[in-house]
Amino acid sequence: MKSYGLTQIDNNTDEISYHVENLRIRGYSILKKVVSESDCDSFNSKTEDLYKQQCSELPEDDLIKINEKDLVRMPFLYDAAFTNLFTQDLINEIVSKYIGSHYYLHLQNAIINRPSQEHHQSSWHRDLPYQDWIISKPLAVNAFYCMSDFTSQNGATFLLPFSQKIEKFPSKRYVEENQIQMIAPKGSVVLFDSMVFHRASFNSTSNVRYGINNMFVVPILKQQINMAKHANLSQFDDKARKLIGISYQLEENVYDYRLRKLEKHV
Repeated sequence: MKSYGLTQIDNNTDEISYHVENLRIRGYSILKKVVSESDCDSFNSKTEDLYKQQCSELPEDDLIKINEKDLVRMPFLYDAAFTNLFTQDLINEIVSKYIGSHYYLHLQNAIINRPSQEHHQSSWHRDLPYQDWIISKPLAVNAFYCMSDFTSQNGATFLLPFSQKIEKFPSKRYVEENQIQMIAPKGSVVLFDSMVFHRASFNSTSNVRYGINNMFVVPILKQQINMAKHANLSQFDDKARKLIGISYQLEENVYDYRLRKLEKHV
């Protein structure tokens, strides 16, 4: 690639650096063929089962009132198989290169986008909501698994590239001219900075579209749910326990806080 007058050039040649560069500049990157089609189908079936289970905990009518319809929160707390999605080596290597080596899982949500139904996630938002500021270094990144083909017809996610770099949500005209739809085959992962504005779109097909969102954050941000407290830790290996946040639990009192520091010192 020819150039002149350039004093600094990124010479990234490996796959990890390519995706990190995409995240850093435009705010997103797409990895293909991360999950097999058969595994996607298995996760989709489990997602429907878990949604029924969560509806038995709180009726769907109540979920509708709080904009939680067709959303399975923290599926890995109900079925440890979902742990495999946030412990994948490739995903974690990219995450660590992007937000740093100290991070944990903030949330895992399975999203069911049914035909001809508007999902709550179709509204523009950030996954760090209500934040109208930006920061020089990234705080969080999402690994959104496309468990179905993501197409323009079935409601594939729209992103607003570079929007992790701006404070205010742009004008309607700007959004309409610059939004990009994440068209991706089944089994892909869309990685995006959690400060990127995004939304689902309308599923006009006859098939359900499934996605599973895993969000990783630096430990200065609180988890959506205290995972370590509610997880059956015997089901998880050391890597999963770390990502669940075992090391970042709050101590109950001054004595316990100091004892933990002392244990590290030894």
